[in-house]
Amino acid sequence: MPDDETILDEKASSLTGITSRRQAIGVGTAVAAGMVGATMPALGATAQDPATTPLRVPVPLPALVPRADLVDVLEYETQARLVLGPAKVAPILGSDRTVTDRITLRPRMNIPTRDLDLTSTLFGDQHFTPIIVGPIADQKRFHPDGEVATARGASAAKAAMVVSSDASVPLAKIAQAATTPMWLQVYAKSPKVKDVLAEASAAKAKAVIVTINAGTSANGPATSASAHIDWAGVDAVVKGTSLPVIVKGITRPEDAKEAVARGAKGVVVSNYRGGNAAALTGTLLHVAPVVQAISDQIPVLVDGSFRRGTDILKALAFGAKGVLIGRPVIWGLAAYGAEGVQGVVEMLQTELARYMCMCGRPSLAAVDPSLIRVHGPLSAARNTHG
Repeated sequence: MPDDETILDEKASSLTGITSRRQAIGVGTAVAAGMVGATMPALGATAQDPATTPLRVPVPLPALVPRADLVDVLEYETQARLVLGPAKVAPILGSDRTVTDRITLRPRMNIPTRDLDLTSTLFGDQHFTPIIVGPIADQKRFHPDGEVATARGASAAKAAMVVSSDASVPLAKIAQAATTPMWLQVYAKSPKVKDVLAEASAAKAKAVIVTINAGTSANGPATSASAHIDWAGVDAVVKGTSLPVIVKGITRPEDAKEAVARGAKGVVVSNYRGGNAAALTGTLLHVAPVVQAISDQIPVLVDGSFRRGTDILKALAFGAKGVLIGRPVIWGLAAYGAEGVQGVVEMLQTELARYMCMCGRPSLAAVDPSLIRVHGPLSAARNTHG
């Protein structure tokens, strides 16, 4: 059949100006090209400058793995990358596992663990496990519901939550979504300390974490590891509230002692220095010296690059009473909302329980330094205060 034979189909002929198969093909090609964002002329038409009509292939929506199919917390990071893209996900990427990965656990069998107990008491509240959702500022950067979704997810996992003073949602609204203990974080150098403390009291927060060695906010410039601690700021927080005050940013035993002397009811071993690229050398090997320095006078908590239940168990073996989880929680938030937060926390809880059983430790009280073995020289970690 000749290429130019007239198309007799009435429906095809209804296209204005179409009289032959060749022209129909030309129009169809142009329509198809338009569907992918490019303008392709019909046969015989003058070609346009490709610089002015670039081919634009549509970017498909990210195909998330069903949450139930994820097998470890690190897989949540991959899903967050899909949702947020390179620029938005950058502040919550990265970790330092150079210390964590050279600490191993000593398994112990034939120890009854049927009545496994992971409960922990901190500042007057009993916690389901010693895993606490740490403070991350401005969470609407990562999910439309921001801290409200995080509070719902943490509560569903029976975990306490620390709310940043730079939250993207009013504290009162976050408190309404939380059914587990809520703590509030503030910066020692912040000019709005009084307002934040009043807000914490009104929202019935259970404790206040004051971050030292950082800027006035999470988005401020990073400070050096040797920066002077603003003890006056810590004093202002202690005097300004009746809530237990926890000093976050401790890496040296002498600073832990100073925190106790100034009325702190807890410390967080942390290398946080402010800014978005704040991941420094891991904190695990700083825990034991701090615990020994304050002789169990106050609880010692820790944060920094905790990604597995085994990481948490190692921190507890060094003497920590609780572990704050930050970035992994936001991976879950970004990818799956409140359910993602719940999934991350519950995965860590399950892993912690599993490895406590495998090491023959039926309760947190049974976890001690004999559980772990550190491989390689310790001098580098001991001399690093970041």
